[in-house]
Amino acid sequence: MSEKSFLTKFVQAGFTRIEVLETSQNRRTRNPEAYVVTLSAQKAARELRALQKETAKATLSRENAAQTLRELWLFPVAPETCNLACAHCLYAASPKSRNPYHLSADELSGLLAQVKSLGAKPHFLMTGGEPTLHSQLYDFLDTLDGQGYSFQLMTNGTRIDKESAERLSRMAHLKKVQVSLESADAKTNDSIYGAGLYRRVLKAVDTLREKDVPVTLAVTPMEINEEGLFAIEDLGKEKGADVKYISLYDLGAARENALQPSRGAGNGDSHSEFELMCDKGVAYSEGAFYPCPVLVKEPRTKLGDTLEEALSPESRKRVARLREVHSACQVCLKGST
Repeated sequence: MSEKSFLTKFVQAGFTRIEVLETSQNRRTRNPEAYVVTLSAQKAARELRALQKETAKATLSRENAAQTLRELWLFPVAPETCNLACAHCLYAASPKSRNPYHLSADELSGLLAQVKSLGAKPHFLMTGGEPTLHSQLYDFLDTLDGQGYSFQLMTNGTRIDKESAERLSRMAHLKKVQVSLESADAKTNDSIYGAGLYRRVLKAVDTLREKDVPVTLAVTPMEINEEGLFAIEDLGKEKGADVKYISLYDLGAARENALQPSRGAGNGDSHSEFELMCDKGVAYSEGAFYPCPVLVKEPRTKLGDTLEEALSPESRKRVARLREVHSACQVCLKGST
């Protein structure tokens, strides 16, 4: 193939800036006419960025839910229901919680019917509290999987075993299991989560990876763990897991313990485009809808009992007002989470 034909293929593939940096003899072949070309090629991103910007302008609403409702946060158990009492939990969740709420199979069916009626196909984020405390959780995930919805499970990992990892591995639409870990240092991590949790979490990660289940380590950058943030990136690579940074909110246990966010880089999800959670979805907990998973324990932020109410013009105006005055919204505005 001539150099001209070679470069033409890049042009046909949509690259508009092509620069040949170096040519050298191909030492892997005896053909004296074969050589290696090192080049720099860039695709025209202007049109793509314009399209992304135009898409971002589309306001989440019931009329265009099919295009704009991209995430639905779902709490199988009450937000404060957990088997741990983490020092930074925005719901102050703990084993002492007496909230009896558990999502029922009929409730999930009703929710999916509402989603379908709007023509939407959101990504479901099963969260908590600790969602694995729900006895029907994996049945719920099977339901989502069977109906073709993409989803992820957000867990502290303490209840993941070989059986659950095997079941998760068979779910075609599972995008990842997000496991909470706050430091690559056992002492620092356990000062936040509790004694022995570092070992248990890493065992869960290993169990999931052995079944080829995609794993993301969720880290909340704070002053108490900021020195180990680079190390947890290395740990993620070692375990074959991604790393996601979660913003610290001055709510719940974090407020009670006077925890402060990290002073350096890593606040918020630095690996994704900036986009507020309330711009791309809603949260469902205890029979009602809210702007995002952060605000589900505040009655004044409730958007309605139905998905249509949550996406109504009135509700979207309320979300806009919350952004201006709520302290948690100000955290999100500083960086996507």
